[in-house]
Amino acid sequence: MAVQVWIGEKPEHPQERRAILGVAQALEKLEGLFLILANFSVNGRNIDLVIIKHNAIVIIELKHCDGRVIGSVNGPWFVEGRNGEQKRLNPGRKNPYNQVISYFHALTNFLNEHRREFLSEQKANDVDFRTCKRLIVIAPRIEEGSQLDLDWKVEVRGLDELTAYMITERSSEIELSEEEMLAIPKLLHCTPWTELNEVVRENAPPAPTKSVPLPWYVQARNALHTTAGRLVTIFAGLSLVLLFILFVRPPSPAPRADSPLTSITMGTSGDGTILNFNATTSFCRWNGYQLIGKRWDSSTQSWQNIAIGEATTGAAPDIIVALEQIDACGDRIEITWSVQNNTNRSVSFPLRHNNIKISDGLGNDYPLANDDSRPAVINVLPGTRQRGVAVVRRQLAANASTLRIKLIEQPFGEASFIVALQP
Repeated sequence: MAVQVWIGEKPEHPQERRAILGVAQALEKLEGLFLILANFSVNGRNIDLVIIKHNAIVIIELKHCDGRVIGSVNGPWFVEGRNGEQKRLNPGRKNPYNQVISYFHALTNFLNEHRREFLSEQKANDVDFRTCKRLIVIAPRIEEGSQLDLDWKVEVRGLDELTAYMITERSSEIELSEEEMLAIPKLLHCTPWTELNEVVRENAPPAPTKSVPLPWYVQARNALHTTAGRLVTIFAGLSLVLLFILFVRPPSPAPRADSPLTSITMGTSGDGTILNFNATTSFCRWNGYQLIGKRWDSSTQSWQNIAIGEATTGAAPDIIVALEQIDACGDRIEITWSVQNNTNRSVSFPLRHNNIKISDGLGNDYPLANDDSRPAVINVLPGTRQRGVAVVRRQLAANASTLRIKLIEQPFGEASFIVALQP
């Protein structure tokens, strides 16, 4: 069975039941085991839907919307009917973006706290469930003309797009066996939804019958009667001739052990400069761009996380901290930061080990070398943006696939970045 549906409680609304059945029937056609966890609770937080496969966990807020959907990170969401009338989605509750964010924190904290109950010690040290995906699903589809302005933390898809999403997406650091997958709903006190699972099995397409293959010599004879078969035969003959020439050619002398290394020349630029190819560049340099917005809340006297690009909501960030690049190609690690100051006073961002903590998924720590940072403190005048480079005097561990970078409480409140280093 490719799909199993587990529930905390049966969904009350028929629309939710139909949506879950539709998702299960679609995933039943795919290879591998998929677990659908629906309508369950984690630490007092009710969660709509979670889909688990061997290399991904997707946390979902499911919404049925008959019309165009209008919404952003902050503020209420609306559904606009064909007559132009707008009705508020989730009146009196958080908007779908903030709901799925709250689901994410509740579930990932639970899984990280209990991971040693269903993972081996080695795997428990490597896995971080904060790499789970966050997704809003609009059923039955996202109508043309919808206006959804979200940030990188949460994606949105129509229910008709969910199957393709589950095929292509994966969560970095998550690789689960079927036994480990099945342990998760049990830890969450979910039970199999027997009636729905039976319906999915009954409607599943029959397994394709295996045809008896023809003998190889019959297949070869039939292939030679086609143009493609003749071309393949010609190319195979030419390949054998080239292999024979290479085999009988005298070998090139081996280079001396003390001879200098040579660069692999890929070509020349317009000014004649030689371009050298570095085979490790794509594996040791991360050029992504992760942003965190911060705003000072005078009522709580603390820094709050604010979504980037929401200036129209009245909650534009005071400070934007950007992790721009990680270069671990040499015997040190260099991390490029930038800080944008939207306030009317100067701000400072120290590039020091007591302000920035770095570790990898293997448990190795990478303390910053304070004296090597350029500059030691990024000072940013009002309305400007400045860059700096923090340096670690050690190599990145060869097997490290992720880096976790944590900003301490000062100067802009706590924040975390998770960077996948390997494709």
